Amino acid sequence: MSDTDIAAIDRTCVLFAELDDEFGGAHARTSAVQYLHSEIGPLLQSDYTAKRGQRLFGAVARFTAQAGAMAEDAALHHLARHYFLQSLTFAHLGSDRLLAAHALILLSHHANLLGQYGHALELACIATVGTRGEATPAVRTRLAAARARALASLGEEAACARALHEMEEALQHTGHRGDPEWMAYFDASEADLQIAHCCHDLGQGRRAVEHARRFLATAPRSRRRNRTIAGLLQAGAQLRTTEADPLAAGALVRTTIQQAGHLYSARVRIRLTRLRADLQPYAANRSVEELENFLAETPLARDIRGRINSRPDERSRPDRVGGIPRRAAAR
Repeated sequence: MSDTDIAAIDRTCVLFAELDDEFGGAHARTSAVQYLHSEIGPLLQSDYTAKRGQRLFGAVARFTAQAGAMAEDAALHHLARHYFLQSLTFAHLGSDRLLAAHALILLSHHANLLGQYGHALELACIATVGTRGEATPAVRTRLAAARARALASLGEEAACARALHEMEEALQHTGHRGDPEWMAYFDASEADLQIAHCCHDLGQGRRAVEHARRFLATAPRSRRRNRTIAGLLQAGAQLRTTEADPLAAGALVRTTIQQAGHLYSARVRIRLTRLRADLQPYAANRSVEELENFLAETPLARDIRGRINSRPDERSRPDRVGGIPRRAAAR
């Protein structure tokens, strides 16, 4: 095994992350799994020095985390958790506390997505404690954001505000040379999206709308999934203000879905479900009834089901996916 092999894993991980952002996790997930089996698996069983092995484990930790994120977005939640836990194991094998925190944050977001809010907060706090004295400003922004999301879901408004303040303070000091490469995506626009999520969940409609708009104004077009989520989030937040306008919210939803194209994302489907909950108080409105009919038939909701059901489920063979090398496990 050479340094080039490790660099190839890192580069391939970035490519899959870009596909994930633009087309959704279900789009290229099986290709990522095949790469784990055919390319990464043999490297883990090869000969390497302790130093090179440490770098390999770090690269594999990143890749398995990405595979987990794609499984999560394909609604394969059991498999997503399996990958995140494997990423955590590889991070420990590579003695990389920041990568371990990355895996814990993904586990926290996954728990939050599934409604396990207390567990989500616990995982985010463990990640924070585990990186104390080592986390760079960029990592601290992400740790604070993870805690804020869980606290917002729990309805802990004051604690969430403190976590968001901590996130914004750390964001002012990012760009540090020691920041991990995998933190590059968490910029000011991503922080705005995290704030929008928190404000929406806490019923702070105006602030949620403001930050969702800021995200949409600054985030790259390639982040199509998050742009879609932000548009739906903004529409739902508009309905949580005193100036709620179901007609305007409906127009925003239609535009957002049209711009999404063929996006295969369970996270978007969940946001659509939550938008429907925001629409319930206005169910008697004719425009809302028409929007409900539109949402029920949108390809964005239908395609994800067909896309997932047409693909093999690796849950019957999870131990083969990104398997831990025997030598490393025995050390």
